[in-house]
Amino acid sequence: MYHSLSIGEALKKLNASEDGLSGKEAERRLAEDGRNELPEKKPPSKFIIFLRQFKSPLIFILVLAGLVTLFLKDYTDAIVIFAAVGLNSLIGFFQEDKTNNILKELKKAVRSRTMVFRDGRKKEIESKDLVRGDIIILNAGDKVPADSRLTECHNLKIDEAILTGEWIPVDKQSKEIIFDAPLAERNNMAYMGCLIEEGRGKAIVAEIGLNTEIGKISLLVEEAREPETPFQKKVKRLSGLLGLFIIGFSLVIFISGILTGKDYFEMLLSSVAVAVAAVPEGLPAAVTVVFAFGMRRILKGRGLVRNLSSAEILGSTSIICTDKTGTLTEAKMQIARIFAGKKELLSDGKAYSEDISQESFAAHFLALKIAVLASTAFIENPEDDLHKWIVRGKPTEKALLLAGVQAGINKKDFLKQEPKIDELPFDSAYKFSASLHKASEAQNILYVLGSPEAIIGRSGYLELDNSQKILAEVEKEEIKHKVNELTVKGERVLATAYKKITNFTGDLGLASANELVFTGLIALKDSLRAEAKELISSCLKAGMKPIIVTGDHKLTAKRVAEELDLYAEEQNILEGRDLDGLNEEDFRKIIKNIKIYARVEPRHKIRIVRAWQEMGEIVAMTGDGVNDAPALKEANIGVALNSGTELAKESSDLILLDNSFKTIIVAVENGRVIMDNIRKIITFLLVGGFTEILLISLSVAFQLPLPVLPGQILWKNLIESTPPGMALAFEKKEKEVMLRQPEKIQASLLNDQMRFLIFVVGIITNFILFGLFLWLLKNDFSLDLIRSMIFVGLAIDSFFFIFSCRNLRKNIWHYNPFSNIYVDLSVIFGLLMIVGALYFPIFQKLLKTVPLGFFEWGILLAFGLLNLVLVELGKWVYIRKQEA
Repeated sequence: MYHSLSIGEALKKLNASEDGLSGKEAERRLAEDGRNELPEKKPPSKFIIFLRQFKSPLIFILVLAGLVTLFLKDYTDAIVIFAAVGLNSLIGFFQEDKTNNILKELKKAVRSRTMVFRDGRKKEIESKDLVRGDIIILNAGDKVPADSRLTECHNLKIDEAILTGEWIPVDKQSKEIIFDAPLAERNNMAYMGCLIEEGRGKAIVAEIGLNTEIGKISLLVEEAREPETPFQKKVKRLSGLLGLFIIGFSLVIFISGILTGKDYFEMLLSSVAVAVAAVPEGLPAAVTVVFAFGMRRILKGRGLVRNLSSAEILGSTSIICTDKTGTLTEAKMQIARIFAGKKELLSDGKAYSEDISQESFAAHFLALKIAVLASTAFIENPEDDLHKWIVRGKPTEKALLLAGVQAGINKKDFLKQEPKIDELPFDSAYKFSASLHKASEAQNILYVLGSPEAIIGRSGYLELDNSQKILAEVEKEEIKHKVNELTVKGERVLATAYKKITNFTGDLGLASANELVFTGLIALKDSLRAEAKELISSCLKAGMKPIIVTGDHKLTAKRVAEELDLYAEEQNILEGRDLDGLNEEDFRKIIKNIKIYARVEPRHKIRIVRAWQEMGEIVAMTGDGVNDAPALKEANIGVALNSGTELAKESSDLILLDNSFKTIIVAVENGRVIMDNIRKIITFLLVGGFTEILLISLSVAFQLPLPVLPGQILWKNLIESTPPGMALAFEKKEKEVMLRQPEKIQASLLNDQMRFLIFVVGIITNFILFGLFLWLLKNDFSLDLIRSMIFVGLAIDSFFFIFSCRNLRKNIWHYNPFSNIYVDLSVIFGLLMIVGALYFPIFQKLLKTVPLGFFEWGILLAFGLLNLVLVELGKWVYIRKQEA
């Protein structure tokens, strides 16, 4: 309906004005109409989450083993097996439920915000607090926050594919159109959830929440379910292979036993014991905990990981392509100097070296005025004291606005004197922005702000304190020399110019910005973050290559690089235009030598990312603008600044909530810790399972009774091994984690060291325990006592082994084995439970155990210590081999 109304009619219908609503009226409408939100996608019920725990093939094997024991009428073992299945499912359920809650917290970390007019001035609020009648500002890269009737359009193009399916952005305008125009043709409307690809606009909110077009057709803003991640596929494959191995091996044992004349029921029990022994019951829940808390640690470090697959590959990052502004610098730009009328005026960011006004330093004053009027920055609360001001906008434009304030330039007053007619938003293709104003009834004036190269190239005249002259080539060279002089100092240089236009046709295109009057240069500086140099050093030590990719001048970038000890000669710097002149083969030849890319455009970023990826590297790329989105999507890890556009954030994998390079390093570090802890858990659980399989297999091969029963194995795996395994999820980083080379993403889940510990150490442990089993049989110990001893021996072995697993790269005497309180408590809990299993009548009956005396305990403790010595000896041999 609103598309068929004029702007005035729409304002009247919504009981609003072009100056926006008052704060009180907005509060009243919010209470009356509710928040501007769509209902979130309903999460799976707790019952569905519980049922999901039975999808694993390993759980199916346990259920099958339980059914076999029921068939054998071994009810106590059947009870233990089914209780284990239930317990495992409950653990998985609680962990998945907790993970879902953590992910909800992560989603709340970044809130969508909108620029709105309230009480006659601009203000930034959360999009959910918008009400009907609000006047909003729309900028390239933002999501449209609510269905709105456009009142101003400046080269505004909006992608409405989520509503119409049409991928070509729609050119917008503000005139009313016919009532029965279809949705796709309502080009004076902006619809909730659509992305603004180009330009700027102003609009009045017409509908919010469920009354928007998206609300009507019940489209949810929730992301679609993510496909399986590489790690999930690896775990699934490992589970599948384990499942096939368990079933196959159990069948081999059963068939071979029957063929050698063994009892049918005895062989069924042996096969069940093998199956139960091989299943790492605690693995799925433990891995879930590692990822959930790893992502939470990154969030505490001010980084928001948007999906699980990103957390997996963070630790493999080998190339970091970063802009300097904001990530390496403070992003607190301030004016350093103004060069105009062939004179230089200095500033310390708080005051100028001399008084500046329209009378004195007229050219300098004009340069500042142009910069202020051509920028989009504004002060949200100008009535407050200066130190309480909230300034909104891009860092550079905020600095220009404040510099104008210091010179006595009031943007609001100048806009009253010279109302804005039209504007040309900044674009990296032409490198400037322009703002057209009405100077008088007969004349308009165009103010232009942009890169010196672009402005000099479009200028034909030079401003000299209220007079103009033709800009000669020699003067252009002088200005270029001055630009180089300032950029060498690490300052960012912008140029200003203007043009008087008498016959404006209504089309402000690039051609309007020719034959400009060059006014002056404004140099800004942005200090490095205090920790930036140390972070770059950490990056290099971790085997990652930092590369500066910036739109700034190469000399500015070079100066920053030198402050970071990233010394770059001419052959280490490549400008965007020179990159355009290289074919793929020539680029590949020099890419490893390039440390700085200057004057790059978004298309160059994509090319840089792809070139490194083709060389097998894992690339992280930072960005904050609309045009950065393709490069962020292309990179293995797209890194968006929190101050960036919504489109950049949506295209990213990691959002820097504090815009700092430090957060990238924190995220990479935690990515490595995640994979370290997962490998520790897998090693711990699989060593125990492998030992149990071999022990039972040898007893079957030598036609001996089972050394341990299925119920006892399950008790050991679930009660004695799973809690310590899950406790490894809370392992802190190893000191050398950021001194290692990045791991290739294709690396196997089971590395060489893990295979060594699982198979070699597992075999040695097994033979010691099997030797103890034979000795006990030979000395006529009762079978129940022998089984109780082997049962406890397996548990004791895991209690000692867990402390070795806390660090797979160091021997236990090089670290404090008791520094993880969760591991310590899990071992104490396990010891108490093993005592209960031996001495409590209810558990004795359930697990078929008998009490042990001091002699038996002494033997088992000696076995545990011997096994610890052998494990550490094995680690020592492997570590020495790797060092050699």
